[in-house]
Amino acid sequence: MVANVSVFATILLVCAILLPLLASPLDNRPEFLEHDSRKTGVTITGENNTVRANDYDFTIARLDDEKRNERSLKEKKKTKKNKKGKKSHEHEHEHEHENEHENKNEHEHEDKDKDKTFDPLIGGGQQGIGGFSNTFLGYNVPPITGKPEQPEINSRLRKGFYQKTCPQAEQIIKDGLIRAVQNDYTIAAAIPRLFFHDCFVNGCDGSILLDTTPSGERVEKLSGTNGITVKGYELIDEIKAELEENCPGIVSCSDTLAYLSRDAFIASGLPHYEVPGGRRDGMESLEVNVAGNLPLPGDTVDQMIDLFKKKGLNVEDLVVLIGAHSIGVAHCFNFLYRLDEPEKARNVDPRLGNVMRFTCTNQMSTIAFDATTQYKMDSDFYKQLLMKRGLLESDQILTQDIRTRGFVQKFGDDEMGWFNKFGNAMNKLGSVEVLTGNQGQIRRQCRAVNL
Repeated sequence: MVANVSVFATILLVCAILLPLLASPLDNRPEFLEHDSRKTGVTITGENNTVRANDYDFTIARLDDEKRNERSLKEKKKTKKNKKGKKSHEHEHEHEHENEHENKNEHEHEDKDKDKTFDPLIGGGQQGIGGFSNTFLGYNVPPITGKPEQPEINSRLRKGFYQKTCPQAEQIIKDGLIRAVQNDYTIAAAIPRLFFHDCFVNGCDGSILLDTTPSGERVEKLSGTNGITVKGYELIDEIKAELEENCPGIVSCSDTLAYLSRDAFIASGLPHYEVPGGRRDGMESLEVNVAGNLPLPGDTVDQMIDLFKKKGLNVEDLVVLIGAHSIGVAHCFNFLYRLDEPEKARNVDPRLGNVMRFTCTNQMSTIAFDATTQYKMDSDFYKQLLMKRGLLESDQILTQDIRTRGFVQKFGDDEMGWFNKFGNAMNKLGSVEVLTGNQGQIRRQCRAVNL
């Protein structure tokens, strides 16, 4: 009997020791993958020569969910205050003053937190990805406010342009995009690229869509900078046919492409933004106009800034719009050369270099711009640049120039701030050298001018 009591007491003692240990969390580490420089192997998975690096082979920084939730709560509080401020014109000014005071306090509080994380060995006072200090200094760039910017709209364009003449136009375009994405999600990245290539050459006039022109000269889409790497023409044809069936001769091809680009970004996670309409279609498309009007993978920061300036876009717009590379892929011939030159190779993360070598079995093979979230618009792309994981040299060098790297850091740290800027930058892009009023025409089908 005494022995049984002794055994029972021993069991109780063991349970008392083990239960608290079992109840405690096994792993309280933050949600990011540690960089282990000893791992040199690269495992590649994917289809159709498109690479996706496994999490354990490619070091990936994770966005801190707590910071994201904290930002969301702040945004909701500001939204409620702004709604209350609409009761009267006088109260509106009072609330604006109150919001400014609150924003000022928040910035002061953030600055104090940054001072606490200053690392004299690195020299950066900002807290970096996953709680670590960045290796780049903070630069004086305008602070991002929580309130979304109102998109800049060309005075000749206006929101709700087809509200009376073809009220279902934007819905038809949106439905067409949704159907396409369900069949091929890569189309979400292809359409905005088509829009960009159209707007930077001869303005946003749908000229890139033309197969032929009355002059018989070679058209834009035949240029080597476009060629087989630009797609989405069939989707435009399909949507345009439906628009013509419902509203003959009303909706232009250039507006169709502008709305479709916005919907592609929204389908990829970007918040909704309004796009003005009123563009008319050009009647000329020349291959010779492409050279010098599109940025190239090997361009310097000076070249990119100058080109964007010619189109009415500033340095911040440049960095904002480069973030569209958050989705989509790049062909190997656009970046593989970086590994052949020692100076350029130093700006490529070694693991990314391994992925490039393993994947690029031919020049037309592709790698995702952002292997972490290939089909999602988010700020991870900027974080990858800060870790030397940009595929294109023209993307990566934005982290090395004093005029642009501050914006890269800022958008990497504030995803909502980047979202708010993106719609504005896209509408500025969509206003480049547009045809309106009686200029140009409304094509009946997008591959040929009306005769």
